[in-house]
Amino acid sequence: MKTLRDNRGFALLAVFWISLLLGILALNYATTARLNAEAARNRRLGTEHDYLLQSAIAKGYHEYLKYRANRSLLAKKDEVEELSGEPLELWYPRYEPWECEIEGVKVKIKIAAESGKFRLDNLKIDRWRKIVSACGVADEEARDGIVDSILDWTDQDSLHRLNGAETDYYEEQGLDYSCKNRKIDVINELLLIKGVTCDIYAGGKGHPGLVDLLSPYGAERRLDINSCAPQALTLIDDLPQDVINEIVAYRTASPIMKLAELNELIAPEYFSLLNQYFTVADSDYVTISAAEAGRENQGGNWYRQVFAVNKKK
Repeated sequence: MKTLRDNRGFALLAVFWISLLLGILALNYATTARLNAEAARNRRLGTEHDYLLQSAIAKGYHEYLKYRANRSLLAKKDEVEELSGEPLELWYPRYEPWECEIEGVKVKIKIAAESGKFRLDNLKIDRWRKIVSACGVADEEARDGIVDSILDWTDQDSLHRLNGAETDYYEEQGLDYSCKNRKIDVINELLLIKGVTCDIYAGGKGHPGLVDLLSPYGAERRLDINSCAPQALTLIDDLPQDVINEIVAYRTASPIMKLAELNELIAPEYFSLLNQYFTVADSDYVTISAAEAGRENQGGNWYRQVFAVNKKK
């Protein structure tokens, strides 16, 4: 009898362990299947999101070409609208985005001439400091570190600035590139430089990114008043915020065709300041940017593409 009970106990124990093992295997299989399904779903959503933004870029470029072909009509907008009985909808270049719906999703699209940005290889150190500060870097030491590192990256020597970085720094960080010591050819090259984070480069809630203010194709002297970021206007000393707000509201409602239009909007002393740094300028390059509405305040969510265009003669 004792042997029979021992055998029964062994059998029960074996059944218990086998059941436990099968349960673990089933749970592992179910978890793996769920994770694979979620990964496949995320890949599908990511692909759909990419195609959505690519479609938005194509839409923005189409609207830009339509504007270039018909921009002379803007000078007699009221007359055209009265004759046609419909609003003249031309997506002219400006920093503020246009909104539309693609496949049931609301998207925001920016069309901005590169002449609304500062040219990368034509900046003094004081301007660099103001630009980096405008991009969300409030700490002076961090700001100076970024500025010195950018200048070390673009100069033609291997001498360290006080807070900068040359090839030895990048080697110590285990990076597979050295300090360029030449001018910047493409804007995202800034991401390779010491101290430049994605937030500083692409912008975030409440501040622009370096990509919004700088370009290899930017203006050498005066920026285009329609396409420049509002923060570019803050770089002019003594220009009040309420004046900047008026300019932004004006260009959002209709394009500034001539800078003289603002002479009636703002005080003469502010117009004189504005006239020193800004103009109405065409560009050989335009950036089309797109983001889902509601997510545009996160700089990294903007998908951007630069197009080369010929000036209309």
